[in-house]
Amino acid sequence: MELVSNLIHQFSDVIYYFVSFSLIISVIIFVHEYGHYIIAKACKVKVESFSIGFGPEVFGFYNKFGTRWKLSAIPLGGYVKMLGDNNTASVPVSQQELTEEERLYSLHTKPRYKKTAIVFAGPLANMILAVIAFTIFFSVTGYYRTPPVIGSIIEGSVADQAGLLPGDIITQINEYGIKYFEDISRVMMLSPEAKVEIRYSRNNKGHKTTLTPLITEDKDVFGDEIKRKTIGITSVNIAGLKRSSFLGAVSLSVSETYHVMYLTIKALFQIVIGKRSINEIGGPIKIAKYSVQSTKKGFVMVLYFMAVLSATLAAVNLLPIPLLDGGHLFNYIIEAIIRRDLSPRYHKYAATFGATILFLLMVIAISNDIRHLF
Repeated sequence: MELVSNLIHQFSDVIYYFVSFSLIISVIIFVHEYGHYIIAKACKVKVESFSIGFGPEVFGFYNKFGTRWKLSAIPLGGYVKMLGDNNTASVPVSQQELTEEERLYSLHTKPRYKKTAIVFAGPLANMILAVIAFTIFFSVTGYYRTPPVIGSIIEGSVADQAGLLPGDIITQINEYGIKYFEDISRVMMLSPEAKVEIRYSRNNKGHKTTLTPLITEDKDVFGDEIKRKTIGITSVNIAGLKRSSFLGAVSLSVSETYHVMYLTIKALFQIVIGKRSINEIGGPIKIAKYSVQSTKKGFVMVLYFMAVLSATLAAVNLLPIPLLDGGHLFNYIIEAIIRRDLSPRYHKYAATFGATILFLLMVIAISNDIRHLF
């Protein structure tokens, strides 16, 4: 009887993971694809299908414009297929295969600036979603914008050994300027090197020191154990510092969206050049885990997670990898330089290369997810 109960409990957990993940990722994917869709319609491009998910269709219908809206079986992405696309990756068909009327509404016969607008609209929609979700989150929970002034030094810490003192103003860490105290931990994340150079102001005079942060065990907003770099300083304690003004929340949300995207691209670049471990790449299992944890902490935390995930998706999609939006934008830049369209043969080989890269990244991500589970 106990075995049956455990199996039922485990099955319920799996369903909860799947539903939480599917709902959150589907909203983010829908916003992304709707960005493509709405600008395509504005540019008079016919959209043949709009799918949330890949694989076999589960449910679908046609709208009055002849677009097939559908929910597909594998909730790991989505696509809009436009007239003139040979497949869901927007590899163009030979335009000679289209009728004269079809060429009027084909994506690939439109001016390059319209194609660029349609492609860029997806990541832009995700940026807008991230800003909106962050704004609601910060408006509800409040936020801190602490000046980068050291309030106290932990005795014996690396900051103490480096000669930092209470009242010192941190102005720069490595090549990154520091505007708020909260920027310090963010910059530490960007620095895979063992040592960091800190520039600070004391009595209106500039100083610098180099130190090696300690790696400590901590917990993130979802309660998971993570490793953080610390140097042993705390911020000044200013009463009533927590704010919740709407305009302030909007400003912070734009900044936070930018920082998430910058962190994502910077971290990926550091992995490529070998400064970070490839084990840091996470995949759908990790996303599902955080989806569940955010739903358990309430709607506000779901918004926070969606904002981070949406900004991350925008950044990844802008990478110049074939099949991604950034790959298409890169092609348009090349075409503008050479003043002609790239050949169908190029698109075929580029699509194969891009699919290989994305497949390898997915294998690495899922392998990391499975290893971290056990």
